Amino acid sequence: MKALTALKDSLTQTTYSKLRHALLSCQLMPGTRVNTKELAEELNTNVGAIREALSRLTAENLVIAEPQKGFRVTPVSLQDLLDLTATRIMIECTCLSESVIHGDEAWEGEIIAAFHLLNRYGSDEHDHAGTEEWNIRHNRFHNALTAACPNKWLLKLQRMLFEQNERYRVLSVNLTAGKRDLHAEHKALMDAALDHNAKRISELMRAHIQLTTDTLIHLFDVSGTLKARSV
Repeated sequence: MKALTALKDSLTQTTYSKLRHALLSCQLMPGTRVNTKELAEELNTNVGAIREALSRLTAENLVIAEPQKGFRVTPVSLQDLLDLTATRIMIECTCLSESVIHGDEAWEGEIIAAFHLLNRYGSDEHDHAGTEEWNIRHNRFHNALTAACPNKWLLKLQRMLFEQNERYRVLSVNLTAGKRDLHAEHKALMDAALDHNAKRISELMRAHIQLTTDTLIHLFDVSGTLKARSV
């Protein structure tokens, strides 16, 4: 009995992880309806595991449960992008300032290691857009920068906002190909962190986040909805 329960839990967790990646990487595009049967076949799982995963993802605002209709991928919009950007800049820069103040040698070492791993995989985001490995390494680098912030609630908010921003970042990749030097942007962030320069790293992070938003604005129509050709 315990073995069956463990097997079910493992299947549900695996399904959740795969589905979450598909949402964050826009393999399941914003606004589209979720076909649970098709997803179960694609992910080599069952409909029950898909529904359990979708329920968890609803709490993360990545999917919407619609009565009598099932689930839909949470849409993106210009207003949501602007609100998310403003909030993320505020929270992330606060976390960074606190992290720079409290960071020790172990914190510095993790930043260097995370930057090295990200750079080793490839500094050109366009070549690795949507790949799970690049996303993991990119996430680790940003988390390393803020890890020394002593306020755990701020960190929780920072990480939630970072992940919510992932879908917008993926949508921006093709538009920024050859126009951004992400290696230089990330190295500048690392250098400012290692210098414990709170003002400098906040300025760099604000520009780093805002550039993605500025790139995406023209993808939305006058009503603030993502243009059909962009989907």
